[in-house]
Amino acid sequence: MIPPMPRKCTLRELFPDVKEKQLEEIAEFMSGYFAVMWRIYERLEQEHPEVIDSLIKNRTMKAKVDSPKT
Repeated sequence: MIPPMPRKCTLRELFPDVKEKQLEEIAEFMSGYFAVMWRIYERLEQEHPEVIDSLIKNRTMKAKVDSPKT
């Protein structure tokens, strides 16, 4: 399991040697990636909640995530 980060860090800290344009591309890519991961989580939660429950039970996931209020 990945330990929690002691503090938030910026993309600039993670990628100190990339140019601003590349940093924007990384941010855009990561935003898209996380949007896909969120949709997968929501679909699993709706269609197969036992998968989420199993992940929590096995401590692979700490807790269910609340859907954003839209």
